[in-house]
Amino acid sequence: MRRQGLATATATATAVVMVTTNRHKPEDAQYYATRLVRLTIGTSDAGRLIRAALWGLKGIYRPGFRYKKCGVLFLDLHPADSVQGSLFLRTDRPERVRLMACVDQLNARYGRDRVRFACSGQDRPWKLRAEYLSQRYTTQFLELLQV
Repeated sequence: MRRQGLATATATATAVVMVTTNRHKPEDAQYYATRLVRLTIGTSDAGRLIRAALWGLKGIYRPGFRYKKCGVLFLDLHPADSVQGSLFLRTDRPERVRLMACVDQLNARYGRDRVRFACSGQDRPWKLRAEYLSQRYTTQFLELLQV
């Protein structure tokens, strides 16, 4: 989102937090929930977005279920430089904008997720299963079809 210079919404930002169990395993208890989280003002600050997502998750999480998937959707994306403040609400503070830019630069230089928020965990044992991923002939030069 920051790479594209976007922030969520203008006056009220919206995020949808969702969790779900595996519906293909009927022997497990099933649960699906979403929660709409409204931010007071549009932002691209990862700290504020994480706080909002955790608040939404706190409201829909139920112990005792084997969750398969969770996610956060950000709606109403607009250019970050056109987020309109108000008399009582201000846009992202300049020092937070600089901090997010530094995090992005460090991750671009040293690799993805080298610098991240502590609440995202130490390691990620799961990996994307992409063994059946189609080739990207039209978007990746190195994957052009050769005859």
